[in-house]
Amino acid sequence: MPQLTERDALGHSPEQATALVRLLDLQAEWDGLLVDKARKTTLPDLRARQKASDAYLAALRDYSARYRDVGVPEPTHAVPARLAAWCRVLRVVFGRAEGDRPAQLMGKVYRLADRVAARVGKEPVRRGPAADLPAAVRELDVVIAWCGLEPMMPPESGPSFEVGGRSA
Repeated sequence: MPQLTERDALGHSPEQATALVRLLDLQAEWDGLLVDKARKTTLPDLRARQKASDAYLAALRDYSARYRDVGVPEPTHAVPARLAAWCRVLRVVFGRAEGDRPAQLMGKVYRLADRVAARVGKEPVRRGPAADLPAAVRELDVVIAWCGLEPMMPPESGPSFEVGGRSA
């Protein structure tokens, strides 16, 4: 799949942005179930992981069939600038989407920010309530600023980031 930039995300219809937020939230839910690898895995844990994986893969198939050749943003969180680039794309998608808050996806954003903080020796990012999509956009602005970059970037010059392990 091609890279998804802020400019590309601006071209998403509200329907497509909403479908993408749902897809990313399902992926984040599955990812969240895989995070704590140190704890003992029980049969109910495995079933929950499988159910989350199945839901994500079904949504990915549906999204890919409906929106061919459209990238799905994936974070490259090795450095703050790349986490910020991913968050910038998410904030554009959130701004175009309709519906509920992406609770699982915001949890993933914070998990990735925590990893960056530990890696670079920074204080963890401040967390605020993200009760709806506009609040989630404001929280993404906080994460972007925490990364040391400006939250509001003109979409025409937006950075790209890795999708599916490839960089442009």
